[in-house]
Amino acid sequence: MNLRDQLLKAGLVDKKRADQAAREQKQAQKQAQGHQVDKATREREEAARVERERAEREAELARRRKESEAREAERVAATRALLSSRAILRQNRIPVRGGAQRFYHLSPDRRECWKLQVPEWMATDLRCGRLVIAWLDDDNPQVVVIDPLTANRIEAVRPDVILFRNRGPIDTDASQQLYED
Repeated sequence: MNLRDQLLKAGLVDKKRADQAAREQKQAQKQAQGHQVDKATREREEAARVERERAEREAELARRRKESEAREAERVAATRALLSSRAILRQNRIPVRGGAQRFYHLSPDRRECWKLQVPEWMATDLRCGRLVIAWLDDDNPQVVVIDPLTANRIEAVRPDVILFRNRGPIDTDASQQLYED
């Protein structure tokens, strides 16, 4: 026997009041269940929010990792290009052995005009576009003379090392006159 029945039997509460108390008790239970549902909903929402934040953190870490990998790949590519260009220039340079002819070209920073003493035939070939002046590299500041095909390979990798290149049409009459004089 529950408390309600005991109170009714003792005559302390009438039937109307007992029914009203039962209704209020049921409403209270329903509200408590509603709060439980709300609590469960809140827990699900909290779990979803935590999962979203974790996913956002992971996405940010993945983005940073990709950026880092891209920077590293660029650095490796630049290093390979530098080493490749050095090797190509060293293998294909044309030796400059003295010469009375002065040939002027821009410095690597493009701010000054430098002079190179070359043989007359080499100066003519430089002017006609049959030879090109390049900068070996920053670690070993040296100017080298290369052929145009090598210059094409270098320009594809590091165009900044080409110091002088005549791309104009070759005037064979002018070059012949220089040889004849």
